[in-house]
Amino acid sequence: MSIWTSEAKAARALAGLLLLSACLETGETQKPAVRAVALGGGAVVLDAPRGYCIDPDSLRQSSGRVALLASCVSLTGVPGIVVAPAVMTVSVLPHAAAAPTPESLARPLAPARIGASGTQDGLVYVQILEGGEAVLPGGDPRHWRGARIVAGHLAGLAVYAPEGSSLTGPDGRGLLRDLAAGLSARAIVPAIR
Repeated sequence: MSIWTSEAKAARALAGLLLLSACLETGETQKPAVRAVALGGGAVVLDAPRGYCIDPDSLRQSSGRVALLASCVSLTGVPGIVVAPAVMTVSVLPHAAAAPTPESLARPLAPARIGASGTQDGLVYVQILEGGEAVLPGGDPRHWRGARIVAGHLAGLAVYAPEGSSLTGPDGRGLLRDLAAGLSARAIVPAIR
């Protein structure tokens, strides 16, 4: 299964997330803030970037392989750190030997045009110049995709933002790096005897 197949399921869950955000604006619902979760059967820990939280409903819908993130304020309805609006996905697949190249990361999205791409600190990243609005209604076509190996698992990352947001440019690559930096191998603590 491709890492982007998991993201298709996440996109369906995203529609629910956007409806939830509309409810939050009217004060109808509040959810607890979730800042960290274990993914990929518990092998990978995701710590959300500062000001962003994980939608707990996305974890239940994906059996713990995909997480959706948005600003904590939009998910919880509780005032907090103000961050640029964004929706992020993290997909985790087991048993990866090596991260893809920027070219192979972009290949499943062909014929979409590609902007910036590269590798930095173990993160492979690509700016996709079209298609973001299909995932995020009212979103900018430009969005970021990335991949990183963590604990023998392939983590696929994406950052989507509203049309015209600074996150569709270099700021989005920075947020993608922050998202990737929040991924770590789950520490195994020996039992005390």
